Order: sequence, then C-alpha cells, then structure tokens
Amino acid sequence: MKNWINKIKKKITVKKSVSQIDSSTDKISESENTASLLQNQKDLKIKESTNLKLNEKEENYIKPKLVKDKTNTNWFSKLGNNFKKTSSNIKRAIFAKKVTTEDLEYLQDAFLLSDLGVSYSEELINDLRKKRIEDGKLKEEVTSYLVSQFKDSNHSFIFKKEKLPQIILFFGVNGSGKTTTLAKLAYKAKLQGLSLNIIAADTFRAAAVEQLKEWGNRLQLDVYSGFKNEDPSSVIFKGHKKAIENKADVLLIDTAGRLHNKTALMDELKKMIRIIQKNDPEAPHNKILVLDSTIGQNTYSQLEAFNSTVGITGVIMTKLDSSSKGGSLIAISKKYKTPIHFIGIGEKVDDLIDFNPKDFINALIGENFGEKNESIH
Repeated sequence: MKNWINKIKKKITVKKSVSQIDSSTDKISESENTASLLQNQKDLKIKESTNLKLNEKEENYIKPKLVKDKTNTNWFSKLGNNFKKTSSNIKRAIFAKKVTTEDLEYLQDAFLLSDLGVSYSEELINDLRKKRIEDGKLKEEVTSYLVSQFKDSNHSFIFKKEKLPQIILFFGVNGSGKTTTLAKLAYKAKLQGLSLNIIAADTFRAAAVEQLKEWGNRLQLDVYSGFKNEDPSSVIFKGHKKAIENKADVLLIDTAGRLHNKTALMDELKKMIRIIQKNDPEAPHNKILVLDSTIGQNTYSQLEAFNSTVGITGVIMTKLDSSSKGGSLIAISKKYKTPIHFIGIGEKVDDLIDFNPKDFINALIGENFGEKNESIH
C-alpha cells in the first residue's frame, strides 16, 4: 500500500513542478506578448471598419445558404426515431408469422395509441379480418392499406404563375407554428427563383410582426406590416396592392392565431378573404391550415371548423420532430380528403419536407430502425 501512495506523491510533486515552471514562463512571455496583442487589436479594428463600409448596403443581411431540400432518407430516418414508441407497439403485431385474433387486437390497440382514432382503427382491423392474409404477410397488408388512405388527394404543392401574385393565406390556432412555417415555404419559393412579398397581418401581437420581419431580413424579402392594432383586413388590402405593383410571383399572408370555436375570430378570417377578393376575385389561391401534430385527434375538430368557415385547400402538419404519434394524418387524408402538402420536422429553414405517404407510413410502422422480427409470438 505504501508503494502506490509513494507513486501518487511523486506524480503530485512532478505536476507541481511543471505548474511552477509554466507559471514562471507565462509571466516572462506575458510582457513580451503585450505589445503584439495591442498591435493585433489595432489591426482588427481597422479591418472591422473596412468591412463595415463594404457591408453597409447589405444592412446586416446574412444571405441564406441555398441548399437542396433534404432527401426522403433523411427525414424518413428522423421520423422513425420520433415514432419509435408508437412503432414498437405496431411492429410487435405486424411482424407476426401467423395472423391470429390476438395479433389483430394488439394491432388495433397500437393504432389507437398512435392517435389514428377509434373509428379508423376499427375500420382497419375489420378490413384485415375480411382478407385471407398469408402467414408472414401481415406487414405488407397493413402497409398497403395505410398508404392507400392517402390516394384520394394530390399532396404535392405547386407554385403557380397563372395568377400573379399567387396568394397563399396561412391560418390556424395559437402556437401551431404559422409564422415559422410561412418563412420555410418562402425559402422554398426563393430556391425556385420566385419573387415574393409577405404580409404580417397579425397586427395585435407585436412579437409576431417582429418575428416575420426578422425572417424577411434573413431571406431578403419585403414584409408589409401596418401600425399596431390596425384592422388586419386593411393591412392585407394595402399589402396586396403593393405586391401587385411589385409584380411579385408569390404573396404570403400571415394571420393571427385564432381558436376555431370563437365565432368573432372566425368571422374576421372570412372578412380577410372578402378583402383579398376585392383585388383578385379568384384569390386566395391557397388556403393553408397549419396544424400542430402533438395535439393528436384535436386536429380533427380544428380542421372541420376552419374548413366549414373558409374552406381549406391543404394542410401543413408541424412539430413532427417532437412527441407526435402521427396517426392523425391518416384520418385527415381519409375522412376529409385534404391534401397534406408538407410536414415540419425541425426549427431550421429547410425543415419543411414534402409529404410522401409511403415514406411516412414506413416511418410510422418502424420500417427504418430496430429488429425486423419483434413479433408478440
């Protein structure tokens, strides 16, 4: 025991000696480096002054890096991790070698937990019960069935040039991510070389206007905003006029978050649409409902309310990078025949991904992670 204690003492002694040598060396070099440090600071100030003059016209604008959209493989993998808890339940049933009543009941429970909903889960299981499913083929049957639920809608989003500007109106409840989603779509349009204008029509929340202006600065886009508490419809009317004068290809309109069960707020949204149609009777060309995927089956009541009030041309589902269960997207497409244009999987400007039903279902059932055979048998 004395031996290893003596070894430790020797190491401590050596470290102290080295530390003392380093300390004395630092003191000697400190005075020698002072003059050099002062000169470097002086040179840096001169350089910063020169760069400031060169960048005055850019107004502190940081040009976004134009990159291609992420591949399906990237978001497919990311979604798989997000759905891992849901998928592990589904996988235990669909990789069964033999299809039993127990398998189907377990599968129904798994889909209920994924927010698919009671009626759609029952419909899926009843459909599977009617089929003569070969042993080991349950996975293929389930996958095929779920993908087919998206077939009645064209989910792709296209920037059109028939009507200029193409007006895209964003709406949804508070906190769904409308403003950030608008900026992400603006980025996609910018990548295609389209000219854009943005209207900040959430005039009652200063933070929303400032957030949109910040995005406008980052993307080097014009953002039109009125004064505080100005009638949103008035802001939209004037902003629309300006976009027409600018000959913009696309006009994106951000609106205040509104609860779908508040009549006055929904009436205000209808008024906005009437005002838009004064400048263009066929507008808005796209009415996008932004839905928070983490609220599960509550998305259905929101969709029904907004659709009955103003009509919906498509949905963007956000926050699939969090604890979303994902099953609600299936019911949205099946029951409401509503296109799901994009899904949001993160906070970055390029984290708005074109919706692909097959890849989405593969992620939901856990195709891209873990062992393939996780049967309950």
